[in-house]
Amino acid sequence: MRWVRGTLLVCATAAIVGVSALIGCTQLQTHDSLADLLKDRQGANSTPPPAEPEPTAAPRELARVPAPPYAVEPPDVLTIEVTVKDPKTGATAPLPEQPVTGTFLVREDGTVGLGKWGSVRVSGLKLDEASDAVRKHLANAPLASVAERDLSVVVDVVARNSKRYYVITEAADKRQEVYAFPATWQETVVDAVSGVDGLASVAGKQSVRIVRKKTAGGPDEVLPVDWNAVTQNGVMTTNYQILPGDRIFVTSK
Repeated sequence: MRWVRGTLLVCATAAIVGVSALIGCTQLQTHDSLADLLKDRQGANSTPPPAEPEPTAAPRELARVPAPPYAVEPPDVLTIEVTVKDPKTGATAPLPEQPVTGTFLVREDGTVGLGKWGSVRVSGLKLDEASDAVRKHLANAPLASVAERDLSVVVDVVARNSKRYYVITEAADKRQEVYAFPATWQETVVDAVSGVDGLASVAGKQSVRIVRKKTAGGPDEVLPVDWNAVTQNGVMTTNYQILPGDRIFVTSK
């Protein structure tokens, strides 16, 4: 009888253990399924990281970038034309006593001198902003006695002395020569090299490259030019657009 009871007890215990194991396995499988489901949902709702932007190719022939609005700086030369409108008749005439018309040098301190009307700071201004600055200055001049609304001021740049690029050549004896040209955003490497007498005929045997300052600091950008490919094969990939401040080196290989 004791043997029967012991056997029943062992069987009952084994049954309980088996049921517990089965429940545990079911709970584990359920837990794993929920974890996988949550992971799948999180993956579906998550935003992938943005792709790295591709580097912008340097502007070149047939792919130029437009020039930004011109900013006046020393030692630019400007033309300034000021006229006054008669509020009664609508007729226009030069500024009385001392007209303001002609060319004006932007001085080292960033101003232009207007004779008896004083000086106006224009450095760093766009051309329309420079016109506004001259207009306001004249309207506030004690001797002018002219309302700002009756003043017409036109400012333009005739010598872009502050925006230049440089062609630097090196002879066989390592002697360098530097040529400065105004930068209009229309020139390419071919234009720059052709601007130096006799240089284009020997450039194919030399190393041609552009060194460009980074606007946000950092190391200079160096753009090698395949002169023979550009001039002999019509491959314009390295006929780069010239930007203000560029240095074009034509040196011995």
